[in-house]
Amino acid sequence: MNAKEWLEKAKDEGFAIGAFNVDNLEIFKAVVAAAKNKKSPVIVEFSDSEAKYFGLANIVDLVQNARETEGVSLFLNLDHGPDKENVEAAIDAGFEMVHFDGAKKPYEENLRITKEIVPLAHEKGLTVEAEIDHIAGSSTVHKEQITIEEIKQGFTNPERAKKFVGETGIDIYAAFFGNVHGVFPIMPKVDLELLKKIREVLPNTFLSMHGGSGISDEQVRQAIQVGGVVKININTELRQAFRVSLEKALRENPDEYAVYKIMPAVISAIQSVVEHKIDIFGSGGKA
Repeated sequence: MNAKEWLEKAKDEGFAIGAFNVDNLEIFKAVVAAAKNKKSPVIVEFSDSEAKYFGLANIVDLVQNARETEGVSLFLNLDHGPDKENVEAAIDAGFEMVHFDGAKKPYEENLRITKEIVPLAHEKGLTVEAEIDHIAGSSTVHKEQITIEEIKQGFTNPERAKKFVGETGIDIYAAFFGNVHGVFPIMPKVDLELLKKIREVLPNTFLSMHGGSGISDEQVRQAIQVGGVVKININTELRQAFRVSLEKALRENPDEYAVYKIMPAVISAIQSVVEHKIDIFGSGGKA
């Protein structure tokens, strides 16, 4: 099954597939181990910066090797590609899914570029995700509190979203209904009524939820059940687990200089986070 077929299955059966950002080898290993242990499909995704850190060709090889050696249902996504050139490079390198983020561009430019990307990706059987609003926050652990005004500035307008999807033919629409990038001292609640309205005007489009870190398990379940969300992005909680567990491992092993020897505990900590998300998303046992 390809990525689109898995998203269709998720939509039909009422579960979501986790899209886990990878910015180091340990996170990648943890996501693969969790997918294998839970028998779950997963999406591994790389932002533009993460992709540049690894190198596109290296990423494709990593994913292909994991599929062959671990037997996991693993799909590769470019996350928040900022320009047409970045997206085209990912398509050419062998990514199965691409996300063009033109939200910071003027609407007409965003629309034009998205319409150019869609046929390029569809010609190769790839799925395309896009957005028209800019999600609040950033993928880190914030000490300051985000305001409701900041969040609402990025709320999806259902009718505007319907027009954009209709003109572009994208497969996945990044819906914003109170979800934010990053973890905050007090996490905002998502607006499920707004999500329902988005679902109603886009019945044939896959919906994604960016900023899945920090949102309560119950709200995530509701977003899947009542809003039909089929792709949920997780980044900050993985980075948080990596840093906390690495600091602990370094404290407990002050004389160890062979870094690979202290990484199993780090990988295990991240794997636990991924497996918990898979349980909440309902994708375990599907692969």
